[in-house]
Amino acid sequence: MKKEEILVGILLLVGILGLVIAGEWEVKDDSPIVDEVQKEIPKEVASVKIETVEKVEAPFSDWQKYNIDYMNDNIKAILVKKLGTNGKTAFYLPPTGYMNVSMGTKYGVAFAIQNVNPKVPEGNLFAYDFKADPLSIDDCGVSVSEAQSWIERGWASSGMISGQWREDWNDWYDAMTVYFSFPLDIKSCNVKYNFVITRDGAAYDSRILEFNLV
Repeated sequence: MKKEEILVGILLLVGILGLVIAGEWEVKDDSPIVDEVQKEIPKEVASVKIETVEKVEAPFSDWQKYNIDYMNDNIKAILVKKLGTNGKTAFYLPPTGYMNVSMGTKYGVAFAIQNVNPKVPEGNLFAYDFKADPLSIDDCGVSVSEAQSWIERGWASSGMISGQWREDWNDWYDAMTVYFSFPLDIKSCNVKYNFVITRDGAAYDSRILEFNLV
């Protein structure tokens, strides 16, 4: 081999190396190396699409939304819908079924009683009361009578639930509120109130109203 041929070969080799280093040497998709790499990638991975994941907020209850001073038509409509045809009692409560209430706060809970299968047209005599649950009071470090005194109004009532004197004879229900006034100088605790209803002197329904005082 002549010296000129050797020199040309060396120059070509140097030129090729220079192109690779400069990044100008392109590897074609149909090159053997690319084919082998593509064969190693599973189809499932190759087809994965990046999607934006929406942020999911943790459940939260707006406790003040359910603090009802006096009954109004909007809340009454919600309770009537909740009662349906055969519901006896319904409370306007957050999804938790209980309320978190700051100490020193006044809090009103709306509720409705429906006269299911009533005497027509005279209706029936209903009575109800809210009483502090003795089993839950120890947690608050107070007496039953003191916890009972936290009910400012609406702790008991009686009267006829009848459709005959209403504009709509199908309104066999009453909607009301029970209003609490929780003191500031007690420790955080859980307190329950037993809600008991009678119809014509016989047991009709019962519920438990629960507060977390924080």
